[in-house]
Amino acid sequence: MFCGFGGYGYSSLSSIGLGGMFLAMGFRMLIFIVLIILAVKLFRNYTNKSNDPMRILNEKFASGEMNQEEYLKRKAILSEKN
Repeated sequence: MFCGFGGYGYSSLSSIGLGGMFLAMGFRMLIFIVLIILAVKLFRNYTNKSNDPMRILNEKFASGEMNQEEYLKRKAILSEKN
């Protein structure tokens, strides 16, 4: 059906054939998977950076760079900002 002149056209017997159709579908699926992976990585980076000051504060307290009173005071200040 719709083969056109010389066998070129949009039928299942065209020059691309079924193999080319599956190759194109696989390529689109690969692009879709890569886009999903990039979106997940960007989301994780965003969530890690959004709580960055609190993480730094916790690390300084855990390493002994500040005492409990200073830690609680700074934590309260950071909590008010968010």
